[in-house]
Amino acid sequence: MAGFGLASVAAWDPCRRWGSTAFGFHRGLSALLARKPERTPRWLPACGQKSSVSFLSRPDLPNLAYKRLKGKNPGIIFIPGYVSSMNGTKALAVEEFCSSLGHAYIRFDYSGVGNSDGNLQECTVGRWRKDVLSIIDDLAEGPQILVGSSLGGWLMFHAAIARPQKVVALIGVATAVDGLVTQFNQLPLEDSERRNCIYLYS
Repeated sequence: MAGFGLASVAAWDPCRRWGSTAFGFHRGLSALLARKPERTPRWLPACGQKSSVSFLSRPDLPNLAYKRLKGKNPGIIFIPGYVSSMNGTKALAVEEFCSSLGHAYIRFDYSGVGNSDGNLQECTVGRWRKDVLSIIDDLAEGPQILVGSSLGGWLMFHAAIARPQKVVALIGVATAVDGLVTQFNQLPLEDSERRNCIYLYS
């Protein structure tokens, strides 16, 4: 669930030794998009960043940094793990895959993470949930497939419940759907303020 350091991101080379089973959800995503690569995937070796950094301005909430590829529907939104940025290896790999198929794609940084505004110390799961909904409401066009990694999987499910008219499919990558519930149940009963903050959605 930890975020990738800059050194890790810089050292990652998507052009080396990628085969047809290199990316775990490749086949599942291909099926959802109703199109399969003809041979060994050529989307990772392209190694081209076709999206540029933009910012989603929100009146009462921190501005969110994001990168977006224009393309056909359904679009794909990558929801990163705990304190992971939109420049993580999974987010970049999914972008290359979507680019190869011509599908719309959005990756973003949570409030207080990466290039987005905000103070990480003040962030809650509820605030990051609002971040995801802002991306869906204000940026995404048409039906969307959500790809949630780790904590992003928990937020992915909440977003799907909140926006059933826009979310058409979910893909979990090491999805931590029970992580917060486990932590919640392990907290001391007398520590009510801390217990409540786990599910704080204000």
